[in-house]
Amino acid sequence: MSESLRPSPARLKDGPMQQVPFRPAAGSSAGSPALPPALAAERHLIGGPGPQLCGYFSLPAQATALGDTRRSHPLLLVHSVNAAASAAEVRPIFEGFSASRPVLALELPGFGSSERGPQRYTPTLMRDSILRALEHLRRSGLHRPADVLGVSLSAEFVTQAALAQPDAVRSVALVSPTGLESDDLERYELGRTKDKPLLRRLLQSGPWAEPLYRLLTRESTMRQFLERTWGSNNIDEGLLAYNLLSTPQPGARFAPLDFVSGALFTRGVAHLYARLHQPVWLAHGTRGDFAKFDGINRLGPPPRWRVDSFETGALPYFEQPAEFARRYEAFLQRVTGQAAG
Repeated sequence: MSESLRPSPARLKDGPMQQVPFRPAAGSSAGSPALPPALAAERHLIGGPGPQLCGYFSLPAQATALGDTRRSHPLLLVHSVNAAASAAEVRPIFEGFSASRPVLALELPGFGSSERGPQRYTPTLMRDSILRALEHLRRSGLHRPADVLGVSLSAEFVTQAALAQPDAVRSVALVSPTGLESDDLERYELGRTKDKPLLRRLLQSGPWAEPLYRLLTRESTMRQFLERTWGSNNIDEGLLAYNLLSTPQPGARFAPLDFVSGALFTRGVAHLYARLHQPVWLAHGTRGDFAKFDGINRLGPPPRWRVDSFETGALPYFEQPAEFARRYEAFLQRVTGQAAG
């Protein structure tokens, strides 16, 4: 295992999950309004060294009654990265699967109710946060490898976590992943990102940083971004409403502006996708600004992959939740059958 894909040991020395009372996001001042939960589920802290993380956890009532979760493969969901990202972005998947299996929706550092603030946001930080969430699932009694789903840019972080700890991940779902827009795939070089250091410094330290973030997170701007994501103006109004609550939180600008500078994108990530040994489900829409996946043709795709397209925008589970769940469940059933065989 390469050093860049190896988890940072200090990041895995966390305690057990704790339920979080409704509270302001980490770093909020006393006068700031509390950020309400992104999902109708228990909100938990994932503690330990490094940024404090938040996750939403659901355990099926039947498993709770039996007191035995050892047979379950938990599902870990990771939202995308943008100016207003949070676990609210994976709500339809969380609701669709939480009745039948344990589900944890992680909020990455810099987003939602996880810790926000002035630090370097990198693919390594995001990967290690996913590894911490997987470790918490194991410490909560869910010892079987997890099925992990990442949306858009988080598909890159999920892939790096699966490569770092392959025994902890049973399957990988990539929903509208970045890095496959063109069949002219970039070369992968260890640790290289698309970071523009000068741009990052200008975005983070100039007097225009906060005004720029406010411009990016105006209701009209965020509505336009979601319309580009959906490929129509028929967006999810509940998601937009939550975004408007999330973006004013103190420290909210730092991770999104690192994202804008390219610091969270890994160069040549398509070659990392191809290294996955786990079964992979790639789901994408055919509409909107994020519907180009020509790189899939260059990858093959690999034999253990299944690729499904939906006549939707980049978040198909909002527009076709039942069909998305049916196809994902069919993929997971095949994974189970392959393991049994």
